[in-house]
Amino acid sequence: MRRFENRVALVTGASSGIGEAIARTLAQDGAAIALLAAPTDSDDLERVRDDLTALGAETIALAIDIGDTAAAETAVRDTIEAFGRLDFVVSNAGIVNYVDFLQETVDDLDRMLAVNVRGAYWLAVAASRAMTDGGAIVFTASVSGWLGEELQVAYNTSKGAVLMAVRTLALELAPYGIRVNGIAPGYIRTRISEGRLPDAAYWAKARSRIPLDRPGEPSEVASVVTFLLSDEASFVYGTIVPVDGGQSAGLRSSDWEAVAQPLEPRAIRTVTYDT
Repeated sequence: MRRFENRVALVTGASSGIGEAIARTLAQDGAAIALLAAPTDSDDLERVRDDLTALGAETIALAIDIGDTAAAETAVRDTIEAFGRLDFVVSNAGIVNYVDFLQETVDDLDRMLAVNVRGAYWLAVAASRAMTDGGAIVFTASVSGWLGEELQVAYNTSKGAVLMAVRTLALELAPYGIRVNGIAPGYIRTRISEGRLPDAAYWAKARSRIPLDRPGEPSEVASVVTFLLSDEASFVYGTIVPVDGGQSAGLRSSDWEAVAQPLEPRAIRTVTYDT
C-alpha cells in the first residue's frame, strides 16, 4: 500500500515549482489532491491537474487567491465536498518582490502579508476545524525568515512570521492530533528564481552563501515535505527543516571575498515631515 492511500491533501501554490513537485510526489504516493493556485496561474494549474489525473490521481483544481479573506474556508469546503475529508495541508503559496526598503509602498507590504501570512494563517484555522481525525500541516517558510538579505525586508518579515506560526501552532494543535511543521527552502530552481539566476553578479553572490554550491531542485524540497506529512514523522512537532544546501549553516570562509563585494550605491529617498 502506498504511504498516502486514502488520504487527502490540499496544496497551495501548486501550479509550478515547489508546490507542483509536492503535489506530484503526494499523488504518486496515493493521495487525492486539491490543487490551489491564484486565478492568474489557472492555465498552469489546469496543466498540473491534467498531468496528475493522467497518472491516476484523484484531483481537483481550485483557482483561488489565498490572499482573499474568504479563500481559506472556500478551499477547505471545496476539498471536503470533492473527497469527503482532509488529512494534509501544505501551505506553500507565497509571493516575493525585490525592492529597496525606502521605496516600499503600503500596497506592496499589504499584499505580501496578505498572501504569505494572513492566507497561510486562515488556511490553518479552516483546515484544523475540518481535520476531525487529526492530520498534518506543513508551512513553506524560507531561510530568508531567519537570515537577512538586502532588498527583501517585506518578504523576510513575512517568512519570519511563518516560522513563528509553525512553532506556536504546533503547541496549539497538538492536543487535537494535528502535527504542524515547516520547511525553510534556500535557493531553489523555480519560476521565480530562474529569472534571477542568469544574472552572473547575482548568482556569484548567491552561490557564495551555499556550501553545496548549487541551487536546489523542487523535488528535493518535496521529499522533505512528504516525510513530514507521513506517519514516519509521527513524533515530529514544531520543527522547521532547512532545505538549503547548507546556507543556514554559515558562510564558507573561501567565499568571504565574494560576499564582501559592495552593493551598487543606491540613492536615499529624503522624506520631509511637516512640523
